Amino acid sequence: MVSASTAQLARAQTAGRFAEAARYSAERNGASFLVVRHGVVLAEDYPSGASEARWGIGEGTRAFAPLLAASLIEDRLMSLDEPVALTIGDWGAHPLKSTISIRALLAGSSGIAFGRHDDRTLANAIALEPSDPPGARFNDDSASYLVFAEIARRKLETSGREPDPARYLTTRTLLPIGCVPIGWTRNPQGAARFDDGAAVTARGWAQAGELIRREGVWRAQQLADDGALREAVRGSFAEARAGFGLWLAAPGHTRDQLGVDSDLWRGSSPAPTDLAMAAGAGGQRLYLSPSEGMVIVRQARSLDANAQWSDAQFLSLVWRGF
Repeated sequence: MVSASTAQLARAQTAGRFAEAARYSAERNGASFLVVRHGVVLAEDYPSGASEARWGIGEGTRAFAPLLAASLIEDRLMSLDEPVALTIGDWGAHPLKSTISIRALLAGSSGIAFGRHDDRTLANAIALEPSDPPGARFNDDSASYLVFAEIARRKLETSGREPDPARYLTTRTLLPIGCVPIGWTRNPQGAARFDDGAAVTARGWAQAGELIRREGVWRAQQLADDGALREAVRGSFAEARAGFGLWLAAPGHTRDQLGVDSDLWRGSSPAPTDLAMAAGAGGQRLYLSPSEGMVIVRQARSLDANAQWSDAQFLSLVWRGF
């Protein structure tokens, strides 16, 4: 039997292997740093001094969209390939919008996107004219998340369940895996923002990443649909570098600029090609790799869009520890 002191020493030695990555994070306004492999915490560091603090993760919130979708599918309330018009009836009479699937909405290939000066409300998102046919072009835009959250709300209400998508997801899926407490910014109409509204602890966000990595299995129970979560970390024809709310390390088919400030595709990194990343301003990051059994969380104290953060450099430092 391994003694407690021996186990603590092994843990300290493991954490020490990631000291350079932890230092890189801390020196750039870091609030938390966490490395998990096969469900085991290998290293964690909290320069903020508050391991249980919740931090706003900005557009990193979008990683919760595939978990919401997978939960609805597991509860047989939705499928990825059903038309959005099945729920948003106004789209049914439109020659293009009637062909948009929930899959295209989540993949950012629906053609629905706000213009620069549009008022970013749900009503306007539903009324948008597609800029391209479904599947033709990728667009990382909040309109898709507004529409998807409304689809979830209507399906939950019709089924007689908790109609608030954030509360449904928290109670049904996030609470059982320990991704609590979690807070949600809400729009003036009271709807939770799935595009950039979550605040969560480092360990909570890591648990969400673990559930995606495990394809919805938690403690031998299929908590969320495995097919939807596999699709979440696959690219589409429109953009190989984007899944459902996640950025993928896979090489792209085009040189189009993506809607994320990252050098993940430009710098050299030993990270695996199946790496998926949720990213918010300021270097808010959730990384996961199914092949490596790995989840990494890095949070910052603020959503500073001007923060000097390099995914390639950080991941190179992390991989030195393995």
